[in-house]
Parts: sequence; structure tokens; C-alpha cells
Amino acid sequence: MRKLISAAAALVCAVVLAGCSAKLPEGYDKFAAAREKYEKLDSATVTMTDLSSGEEIMEFRFCFNGNDEMVFSYYGCWNGEVQQAYSDGAEFFYKEDGDEKWTVISSADENYVYNVYNREYRYPYAEGRIFFLAAEAVESAQIISSEDGDTQITYIYDPDKLNSASMPGVQEEIASFAALTTTLNVGADGIVRDFTESGTVTSVTGEILTLDMKITISDVNEVFDVANPVDEIYRSGEKLSRTEEA
Repeated sequence: MRKLISAAAALVCAVVLAGCSAKLPEGYDKFAAAREKYEKLDSATVTMTDLSSGEEIMEFRFCFNGNDEMVFSYYGCWNGEVQQAYSDGAEFFYKEDGDEKWTVISSADENYVYNVYNREYRYPYAEGRIFFLAAEAVESAQIISSEDGDTQITYIYDPDKLNSASMPGVQEEIASFAALTTTLNVGADGIVRDFTESGTVTSVTGEILTLDMKITISDVNEVFDVANPVDEIYRSGEKLSRTEEA
């Protein structure tokens, strides 16, 4: 499936930067524990909202079937391009911007093993790395705890440290950071409620982008079925490759 280019998408695929010799920021243990707990959830609905426009730009909904296979649906709209994906646990379906039908990847396909997911091999939006954390690059931290046990962790990052760090999955899309602030809200149960990112970056194409987005986690362990959006499917050899289309 073609990967849509997006600074927001790149950020949620970042790795944790936390060397043993580095001083970890305040709140790091709770932040890291919340990431780990997220990867143990049985199900959830994940939405991403562009706060500058109020537009919901992504929805991901998942659960597991009796064989511990991940069943999920994904809808994303990045830079005006729509991308959809669905898996029933056995087959993976996707629909790119401009497609009239869905493409299916089944067990007979070469890349099948990379497109079916389970509890251990989770779809990226079901992994804790969607909550950006580059511990060594945190410049300042603010921790606010409420009486009901919820915790808000805000990190302001040092752009120079971010730019000098090795971040596979981010460097392919983002050339440099000018500013980045993140806020993670964690419930008393240790489960992430929401996560916001704001800042300014330069993409690898030289475009200056302003980030202002919020990821919200809902329906925690309460999704028991995922609607199948797939209707018509391209027959084998029916869909032209993008090079053939060009």
C-alpha cells in the first residue's frame, strides 16, 4: 500500500530516544508506562483531529477475534488525499485516493505476512509509538496531577537536539524541527486519554508545516466488532500500477 506523505503521520511513527546515560525528564516513567499499557489494549477507537481546522483527519478502530488476529478499519485524509484500509484478520484490503475499488492482499500474495496483524505484531496506530517521545531532546517538562488521579505531562523539545537525533520513520519525511511541544493526558488507570502536538517543521521537500493535532483514545476495551467497509474489489490484474497509469 502506498504510504501517504504527512508530517503528522511521520511524527506518530517516531522511536523513543532514551540512552542509559541520559537524564530522563520528569514524568518519563509514567509516559513510558502509558505507552506500554496502550499496546496491551484489547480494542479502542483512535481519532486524530487537526486543531487548526477542527477537521477529523484520521479514524482507526480495532479489536481482536478469537484467534487473536487484529480486525481493524482505518480512514485517513492527509493533504486532501483519502486512504482507507480494512482487515478481517485473514486478509488485508486497502483503497488509495482515486481508486474506484478496493485491492486485497491475501495469503497467495508475496507481501501477505507484512499486512496481517495480531496482538504481538500490531498495526502502527495500535502501537505506543503513536505518542511521540524523544526523551533526550526534552528541554523542559510540566507535570500536573489532579485529585482524581489523572496526570498531564507536557514536554517542550529542544529543536537542535531533535535535529541531531536519529529518528527512523521521521527523517524520511521531516528535514528539521523549529519547535515542538507535546501534551499527554493519562488517566488514573494508566491509560492514555489524549495526546496533542504543536510545532513547526520543514519537510524533506522544503515545505514549512505547522503542526497542531490531537489524538484521542476512546471505546477502550469496548470495541467488539468492526464494520466492514469493503464493497467492490479489483480482480487480479485489473488495477493498473501507478507507473502504467502515468
